[in-house]
Amino acid sequence: MLENQIVQKSSEKVTGNQGGNSSINNSGENFNEGAGRIYFDPQQAIEDFDAENQQDLPTQARDAKIPTYLSNARVLAKHREYKLALNLLREASNRDSNNPETLKLLAFCLDKTSRLQEALIARKTLVTVDYGFESLFGLATALYKVGRDQEALDKYFEALSVLTEEDDNLFELYKNMGNIFVRQGDFDAAEEYYNKAYTVNTQSDVLLVNFGTLEVQRNDFDKSLYCFRKAVEINPENDKAWVGLAMVHNQFGDSELAWANLETALDIKPQNRTAAHLAANWGLRDGKTLKAIEAIQNYLGTVEEDEDMSLVLINLFCTTGQIDKALLEMERVLLWNPDHKEVRALKKKITSSQRAA
Repeated sequence: MLENQIVQKSSEKVTGNQGGNSSINNSGENFNEGAGRIYFDPQQAIEDFDAENQQDLPTQARDAKIPTYLSNARVLAKHREYKLALNLLREASNRDSNNPETLKLLAFCLDKTSRLQEALIARKTLVTVDYGFESLFGLATALYKVGRDQEALDKYFEALSVLTEEDDNLFELYKNMGNIFVRQGDFDAAEEYYNKAYTVNTQSDVLLVNFGTLEVQRNDFDKSLYCFRKAVEINPENDKAWVGLAMVHNQFGDSELAWANLETALDIKPQNRTAAHLAANWGLRDGKTLKAIEAIQNYLGTVEEDEDMSLVLINLFCTTGQIDKALLEMERVLLWNPDHKEVRALKKKITSSQRAA
């Protein structure tokens, strides 16, 4: 005969004799549902009791300081003090590493400080503790930003599979998927997802630039011209749209208009690398080396270092006979990369010829 096992919380009052029937004194007391449960297996009773205690621990152990850390971190992030916000978020994370709100803000601040790999780790953890469209979209975008296109695409599809209602992130999701397909050479799929993004936002100059780039890839320059023009109508400060116009007009053989578009792009954003590189190439072709040098110098003044563009500038200096400036730029490159064999050999060749002269 199986023995009945009665599991009750210590706060409950049990009365009765040991040899006979036991009765629970519940006069005037209201017990919660499930306060007592009859078990026929003693081991199961012990396991359930332990499991109940384990479930209660996170709530009991939750640190009261975490909401304060998060509140202050949000204020700092709002004022773009991301590094200071990260200090508070690390403290919050140390106390509860699986707090979804901490992980979201941590990933956001890491992304804003260009610490993309660390942001990716935070996004991966967030998906495990708060699975859903928003978390999957964040992880996919983190993968997209570090160049892991196929993994990003898979996560974007997974995010769409769990979507239950319209979301503000759909435009960015469709646009990024289109960009991935362009890079993979699947232009039809790229157009499909760009069109989906367009249905969400018809006034995005960024998307129109992407459409224009897609049509350049397809060698349909009339369509690309239309897209780039629409982009600058919406946002005259879109430097990429002006670069797109410059490339299309150059393709049509209108060098003067191409240069005008390119200079507009450089005026808006001197650190546009594509525009600066085009200026160097076209400057050598069209005999406008001074414009080319100015564009490369302005670009290099906006970045910490860019070895390849410094080599372009050295070539321009040598072409125009500005050897002293070329040597100075070589010294800069060698400071970044003392083992650069080509620059060291060129410097040795130039200095040797100067001595011989």
